[in-house]
This record gives sequence, structure tokens and C-alpha cells, in this order.
Amino acid sequence: MAESSADYSGVVDPTGVDPGGDESPYLLHSRIDIAAVLRDLVRSRGLASVHFSGAQDTLLTPLLRTDPAAGEIVFDCSGSERLNQALMRASKLLFVSSHDKVKIRFTTGPAQVVQHEGRKAFAVRMPDSMLRLQRREHYRALAPVARPVRCVIPVKRDNALRNVETRLHDISQGGVSVLAHPGELPAEIGALYDNCRIVLPDAGNVVVGLRTANMLTMTLLNGKQMLRVGCQFVRPSMSALALIQRYMMRLERDRKSRD
Repeated sequence: MAESSADYSGVVDPTGVDPGGDESPYLLHSRIDIAAVLRDLVRSRGLASVHFSGAQDTLLTPLLRTDPAAGEIVFDCSGSERLNQALMRASKLLFVSSHDKVKIRFTTGPAQVVQHEGRKAFAVRMPDSMLRLQRREHYRALAPVARPVRCVIPVKRDNALRNVETRLHDISQGGVSVLAHPGELPAEIGALYDNCRIVLPDAGNVVVGLRTANMLTMTLLNGKQMLRVGCQFVRPSMSALALIQRYMMRLERDRKSRD
């Protein structure tokens, strides 16, 4: 039987927008694609956390079977009858799982009791959409400390633009993390910055739009505090991505030559 843990108090629609950025590119709507992901979860005996409104519990359960023809997913019930009854009363269920380091999330309607291989289980209808999200889908290269890379971010304050010079922490084809002094950049997730300039040594300047996705205060070895800001690229040009790719390849060659 599946187990449970008391760490959830509601249901969040997974088709919404994550605070770190737009998740719509990661949504699956094709019935064939959704069925393929579910089959992989069943084959791997992947566990899913099932959250439901009106209960303080989470059901951690394996997916037992998926039947695309019937449009049905079967999953194991709990050893707790109280939890099973609470789940049965819920009108909406949120499933959260992962496969090959990819986060999978979808919502369904209510569950019904079925029999699976001679024992009690639950069944729900297959979802109309599914979030298949791999945040770290791009390889990230750390910027060299000995040769800092500048990222100049225009910040609007008091109806005027001021260029804030930050230092690159890492870079990928999907975005960058920069280091700034506390207070230099607005502490606002989702803030958009146009015409940011990344000065890549021996490669050229890359001009991109950035959207802040996360922030973390770091204490350096010397005791000084810095703000690490993770940013996504906003509609980068192909030429900008090509420059970034060449720079990352050179960083990788340099790293291998030192090993």
C-alpha cells in the first residue's frame, strides 16, 4: 500500500505560470505524448505524490497501469482508510512525480475505486495537459573567477536608467546567474531587463533581455555578502546564442586542459 505524509494543504493548478518564468513551453497537450510519459512512469515504478484539496495529507503512491484507450490511470491506494476516504471526497487531484530528472505534474478529476490484480486501487481520467519540466535542461558553465565576465544590466530608478555592472557566476544557452551587491538590483522575481550586455572575453558582446527567476544571498569567504540572481534569456537572437555557445565551448576546453 502507498504511504502518506502531512505536508500539503491544497491543490495548485499545474497549468499556471511558475514564479520563475513561463512554463507553457513545457506543457504537453497531445494524448499520445501524455500516454507515453505515463507508460514510462508505470514501467519504472515511479512514485507520484497525490495532493488533494481539503486534506492535510499527501498520498505517495506508484502508478500501476495506464490505459490510453479507456483514458484511465490506475494508482495504488493507501493503507490508511481515513486517507482513502479523504481522497475519494476530493473533486480535484494534483499528481507530482519525476522521471529521468524531469519533473512531471498534472491534475485530474475525482478518483473511483477499481480492482487491480485482485486488490483495491484508485482510477482517474487521464489529464488533458501535463507539465514536463526540466529546469536544468541546459548545461551550465561556471564563469572563471580569475577572469571575471561582466554583465551590465540597465535598471530604471526615479524615471532614469542606470547601468548596474554585475559579475557573471554561470552561463548556459537558457540564461545566466549574476553576482551583484545587495540593493543594486530590485529584489523582484519576474523583473524584466532589456538590452543587457554580457561582455565575453575574446568572443564579443552579447545583448539580451533577462527575466529574473530566483535570488540567493551568498556570503563569500571574506565575509562579504553578494546577491546571486538567476535570470532567463528573453527571446535571445540566434547570433547571441551562437556567441554564448562558442564561449562555453572554450571554457570547457580550458577546463579539460587543466585536468
